[in-house]
Amino acid sequence: MTIHPDPSSEARLGALDRIGEIGYPTKRDEAWRHAPHRALGELTFGPPVAPGIGVPAELDNQIPVLEGPRVVVVNGSVDASLSNLAGLDGLRLSSLAEVLAERPEQVAAHFEQGDSGIADVFVALNVAYGADGAVVQVADGVVLDVPIHIVDVGLPAAAQNATCTGVLIDIGVGSSATVIETRVGAGSEFGGSNIRTTIALADDSTLEHVLLQDVPSVQVHLSRVDVTQRAGSVFKARSFNLGAAYGRIAYNVQLAGTGAHADLSGLFFGFGDQTLDQQVNVVHAAAGCTSRQTYRGVLDEESTGVFNGGIDVRPGADGTDAVQSNDNLLLSDRAAINTQPRLEILADEVACKHGATVGQLDETALYYLRSRGIAADEARRLLINGFADQAVDDVGIETVRAWIIHRLGHDHA
Repeated sequence: MTIHPDPSSEARLGALDRIGEIGYPTKRDEAWRHAPHRALGELTFGPPVAPGIGVPAELDNQIPVLEGPRVVVVNGSVDASLSNLAGLDGLRLSSLAEVLAERPEQVAAHFEQGDSGIADVFVALNVAYGADGAVVQVADGVVLDVPIHIVDVGLPAAAQNATCTGVLIDIGVGSSATVIETRVGAGSEFGGSNIRTTIALADDSTLEHVLLQDVPSVQVHLSRVDVTQRAGSVFKARSFNLGAAYGRIAYNVQLAGTGAHADLSGLFFGFGDQTLDQQVNVVHAAAGCTSRQTYRGVLDEESTGVFNGGIDVRPGADGTDAVQSNDNLLLSDRAAINTQPRLEILADEVACKHGATVGQLDETALYYLRSRGIAADEARRLLINGFADQAVDDVGIETVRAWIIHRLGHDHA
């Protein structure tokens, strides 16, 4: 085996040094205002533990069954016995640890954030400790019809209750692929997972990226997705923020090439005292780009939803067309939604708009269904399903749609 110099090692050590300098976020940080700061401070991080822990049997029903390439990460380390790394034509699927050992220059950009790129302490922790995970590399001119599945399993331990995982996705010129990321966990112990995905889309490439977050309700889940798009590329993001005491999914999308298009949609469905946090920032840095943000929240009992969505149009990004919407359904007078759409426009001839709605179940629609002989609980369920399914229907893979519908408890069968 040839060992190459590791250009990321210095960056990882630097990130470790910067953790103390950056400090943990507080309620004064707008993007973290609604986070459980005490719980975040109780997370303990470290290097990935050795694989071999295994996945508890009770998680079988929490993981969509998909045929094809698969990477399973358990507590920050790839479990080769549960994974299927056999590549398709034009696909190279590897563990991050393997790439760091054999060809680290290919993943250097994932770690070399620079001072301005380390957005917060949790990015720094991931750079420092996220030394294993999945690397997806699709060659130029390849169309993959089979989805790639990345499963991350968190099993908190007494010595280290939180894990870091890195995911890198690189789609070549004119290529297209679908990647599903499923995040789950087990146990009743407090802990957390910190997963950072970096995506690079070359000219005229297409990626459908589906993120399923369903970790236990006593845990914390932190997810960050950084995307760079070149000319003519298309990024379709579909996120489902369902589990965790605090579930955070943050997107930072850079439209860096002319004519790039980003389409992000998501559903967050909260119960109990969950806080489900969506942080979305789309930067239009090139001319003629388009973006769409469409998020729906359903909040019941004492749950809280957060949508902090931004559209940033840089100088020179003329011809930008950007739309953002956040619609929310409150099922309890104790539930809450904090929605904050943001626009910053520094270019000419742009079309940007945003909107947010907050409402309850339509009493007229409930009365209509009741008048047709439908029981009150069933009528309520049908209206909730109709609201949520507008996000579910955007997913292009039937197996994943069925899993989401089952998870939400409204199977159509």
